[in-house]
Amino acid sequence: MRMVDSVENDLVAPKKSLNLKAIFSIVIVFVVLIFGVVFWNQTHPDLDYPAGTAGTEIEVNIPAGSSGVEIGRILAKAGVVKTSLIFFRAATGDKRAESISAGLYLLNTHLSAKEAIAQLLDKKRLQGKFLIVEGARIGEIRKNLINEGFKADQVDQAFADLKAPNQFNENNSEGLFFPANYTILPGEDPAALTGLLQSAINRFAQELERLQFYAAAKNRNLSPRELLTIASIVQGEGFNQDDFGKIATVIYNRLKIGMALQMDSTLMYANQSRGEIRVTNRELKSSSKYNTYKYKGLPPGPIGSPGSAALTATITPTPGNWLYFVTVAPGDTRFSDKYPEFLKFKAEFIRNYKAGLFKGSK
Repeated sequence: MRMVDSVENDLVAPKKSLNLKAIFSIVIVFVVLIFGVVFWNQTHPDLDYPAGTAGTEIEVNIPAGSSGVEIGRILAKAGVVKTSLIFFRAATGDKRAESISAGLYLLNTHLSAKEAIAQLLDKKRLQGKFLIVEGARIGEIRKNLINEGFKADQVDQAFADLKAPNQFNENNSEGLFFPANYTILPGEDPAALTGLLQSAINRFAQELERLQFYAAAKNRNLSPRELLTIASIVQGEGFNQDDFGKIATVIYNRLKIGMALQMDSTLMYANQSRGEIRVTNRELKSSSKYNTYKYKGLPPGPIGSPGSAALTATITPTPGNWLYFVTVAPGDTRFSDKYPEFLKFKAEFIRNYKAGLFKGSK
């Protein structure tokens, strides 16, 4: 036993020595860091304004596509932050800063870098914000612009002056507006409306290029307009982005076998309605070519502007044999390739609908 104890002691001793060396190394590094911080503070004083010393409010415009460095320079030049460097360092250390959007902001001067980031993340400070939501229709965008104070004839002229991407080669721009926040500057000339709407189309065209949308359409023997129409239906039907890929597959599978799409979203587009959970028998009899219960194949065109998630799901759908889907409860969409199972899901939806699970929906 004494021999074993002796061996154990011999083995343990070097470990203690190693631990002491590690601790000593950590202490040295810590001391160096402290001296480094002190040296930095002494050689780079006053890089940032003190917190709690905010000045007056001013308008600051952050152009679309601005980098963190560029935003820092804009803020420093406007007197919002003291130096662009300190803002950039604060922004790179705060993941929330990645969500700062372009636009005209009402910001205080004399802010610390952290305070500046907080104000840029406060959407209430974003002036003249105009939002194009995912699935937005031209009619809805038009109405919102009129609500912003522009005259109807000015808005209509702006839409008439738009140019669709070459691959679409048409005057109808439905479905071609990239969903995002845009800025309408106070007192802006109504003629600038065309520029605003055209920028939304140009951003959408860039997104299509990024996603290799045109190659995907060619691979499926579809025109860009047809593939965009499918993406817009995916956007209109999906309550959850996780379901987009399956919904796209249902559409492709139905088209392949010549089965009517029977999509409520296309019928709602024909009626210019929103939020209906159930369509009526009268609506089902509509003679509109957007009535995909009555007419097989795709409707004449997009029913809204799909977002990136819907576009991606349409280009790379989830593999499967599904032909049916039913949202049986909010957040719970079921898919099936068997009609009897679909009828069970439908019955469950009706029970939940009558029980009030879809309260607030039509």
